[in-house]
Amino acid sequence: MIRTVLYGILLGILGYALLLWRRMTLREFRKSPQESPKLNQRYRARSTKEPWVQVYETASPDDARLIQARLQEEEVECLVYEQGKKDIYGNPLKGIGIAVPKSSVPLAQKIISRMPV
Repeated sequence: MIRTVLYGILLGILGYALLLWRRMTLREFRKSPQESPKLNQRYRARSTKEPWVQVYETASPDDARLIQARLQEEEVECLVYEQGKKDIYGNPLKGIGIAVPKSSVPLAQKIISRMPV
């Protein structure tokens, strides 16, 4: 009788351990949905399905960061990139571009046109 109870307890512990292991492998081991960490808007994944369009080009990195900050204030997704092309002599170009998703181009151009020069 005692053996049967001990085997039952051991079987229950083993079953519970397997359940926890399965939850961890399936990433369902959160305590509650409210405690899940929220991703920062700045570091969310970019949309790869929609084409991106360059809306502005400048030689000044400070100017590019200023425009990027203004677009992000208006919640327009944008990125700043340095052009990787070289001229025929091998010298790097000094252009810095700002690109936005194609659906945001009119709004971005409107915001940039209203900025003081």
